[in-house]
Amino acid sequence: MKAGGLKRQARQSGGVGRKLLIGLGVFLSLLVLFVVYQYWMLQRVRAKWMETDLPKLAILTTNDPVIQRDLNYIFNPTPNVNFGWTGEHVLMMTNEEYLIYEFRHGYNIGTLDHLFLAHGSNGRWYYSTYHFCSQMAGVRGDDPPGSIAEFTNRYSVREFDGKSKVCLSHTWP
Repeated sequence: MKAGGLKRQARQSGGVGRKLLIGLGVFLSLLVLFVVYQYWMLQRVRAKWMETDLPKLAILTTNDPVIQRDLNYIFNPTPNVNFGWTGEHVLMMTNEEYLIYEFRHGYNIGTLDHLFLAHGSNGRWYYSTYHFCSQMAGVRGDDPPGSIAEFTNRYSVREFDGKSKVCLSHTWP
């Protein structure tokens, strides 16, 4: 009688353990699916931002009032407003080449890349996933690059055709 009772107890505890493992497996599977779905949705939002901001960048020139304001702040700094070589939409190199840019902040935990898109005074398009931070705060304290080429080397910037989704590719560790 005691032996049968022990078998029954062993089966019951094994049954509970199996149910717990199955429940835990289902929970973990749903959690993974949720995380993957969230990442996929965020990537879609990032891609949509790229699709809307590239056409905006394409029409911006140094004649645009927003760009003129940035250039004025860069060339004529005041004690209260001194962006150095960086503006909200313009980066000025020491050789007077410039990049007109837009930036989308990603996550700093490595799950979603930042996205920097720029149109250069040389007519070329650029992208990067470097962590520039808001309004170029991450590079504002750096010495200004001598050229766009130096900027691209320093900040993991790549050239692209100005329209393809290659600009969503990762460039920075």
